[in-house]
Amino acid sequence: MKALSFRLMGAMAHFRKVFSNSTSLSYYFPPRTTLMGVVAAAMGKDRDSYYEELNQFEYSLTPLTGLRKIMLGETYLDTDEVSVKSLRRLKQGVPTGREFVLPSNAPFLGYRVTVYPFHEVMEKSLRSPVYPLSLGTANMLAWVEDVKVEECEEIQEVDGEVMSVTQLKPEVTKDMRVAIEEMVPREFDAERHTGELPTYFVELNAKPLTVKGKGRGLRCGGENYLFL
Repeated sequence: MKALSFRLMGAMAHFRKVFSNSTSLSYYFPPRTTLMGVVAAAMGKDRDSYYEELNQFEYSLTPLTGLRKIMLGETYLDTDEVSVKSLRRLKQGVPTGREFVLPSNAPFLGYRVTVYPFHEVMEKSLRSPVYPLSLGTANMLAWVEDVKVEECEEIQEVDGEVMSVTQLKPEVTKDMRVAIEEMVPREFDAERHTGELPTYFVELNAKPLTVKGKGRGLRCGGENYLFL
């Protein structure tokens, strides 16, 4: 069976956590909902029009570079009371912070995305996206590389190494940096309500994780990838 695979690259990213308030925290990796948005932008689909269609596909995500976060301070315009004074920034703004994801061992941030089952129109769109792509917010511009079709087999459980982000608890050794990302969205309904919010494990040096248990995914070229 065929799957679609591509590299999603960019200088930096911000994947806002759903429980953030004025201080915008970020996940280390794009949630499944963000990947659906990337594919939708490449295919030229309108905002909020693609949730049901693209939710029928499975997505796997593998960090290609080391991951780290930084927190930067920002000052927002206070729009609680709109006035000439506030718009000219003569009134004090609202200080806050925003978290960004950066590569730790490479010039650019990179993720390998695998989409299953294969979709021919999606492949062509990713080679020539209709709308600009981003890693989270609109100013975190991204691009796609190495779009290819892979021969894979579907798996229902794994006992060994997985290359992707996973919900299965991994074995951790001293030379590993494993982060836990909680409450990560998987899908939106028509009203943009998030459903299940699973917890994921990600290796921050882009190394494979050793896990054991039930989990749907793909084996491609002898490597295991679990679905988000």
